[in-house]
Amino acid sequence: MTAEQLQHIRRRFLIYVDAYIARAGKMQPMMKLKREHCAFVAKNARELAERNGWEPPALFAAEALGLLHDIGRFPQLEEYGTFRDECSIHHGLRGMQVIQEEQILDGIDEPLQKSLLLAVRYHNDRELNRAILPEALPWLKLIRDADRLDIYRVIIKTLQDGEVEKHPDVVLHLELNGPPSPRILKSISQHEPPAYADLHSVSDFLLMILSWTHQMEMLPAAHEIMFQRNIIENLTAFLPDRPEIKSFLASLPTQNKEQKNG
Repeated sequence: MTAEQLQHIRRRFLIYVDAYIARAGKMQPMMKLKREHCAFVAKNARELAERNGWEPPALFAAEALGLLHDIGRFPQLEEYGTFRDECSIHHGLRGMQVIQEEQILDGIDEPLQKSLLLAVRYHNDRELNRAILPEALPWLKLIRDADRLDIYRVIIKTLQDGEVEKHPDVVLHLELNGPPSPRILKSISQHEPPAYADLHSVSDFLLMILSWTHQMEMLPAAHEIMFQRNIIENLTAFLPDRPEIKSFLASLPTQNKEQKNG
């Protein structure tokens, strides 16, 4: 992908998204947050790719993928009023359909175009789909890590600013002060990806996203970024002080552990 093609994709993305924002009404703040999220994920994808030694034109494609990965969120919110896939649509699949319908990747090399579409399609699945085309797998790994890194940013900012009630969709409308559920505690203790259907409280949600640290693929770059941004510490500050949670937190990667392993 060339720099000019990336600029064209960025323009097409903004035209599509801004049309949704213009008619969003009371959902406009969430639409704007999602547009901002896409921009940050694009930056994360570029940084992860650079740290892993990728060069142009792959860097341009990484940035484009980050920008487009959640394009299905905009029709999802307009049509269903929620970002919860289990209550509406699979936003990765809808995103792939939007990109094809709007011909946003027209002119891009066909194998790359197919890889990017597959990465958008499967980026939000509970587990990494290793059965997709081999050439698409690096893109899928990249976007899952880049996406998660910015989800951390959004959650931390919302919690630190005390804006959960203002933006409840950010924490999936979960109970703010509820205890962690036994199912979530069991999943994370066994290093299994928790299911969204088992989430009942914000504590459940925080434990789930912290469990992603064991699933990062773009290593060591993804963990390095997490350490630099103090992500684990910032999220941990909002969890209850319970022995089973402390045990789980002790299993998470730390900078000292990474240095020893290196």
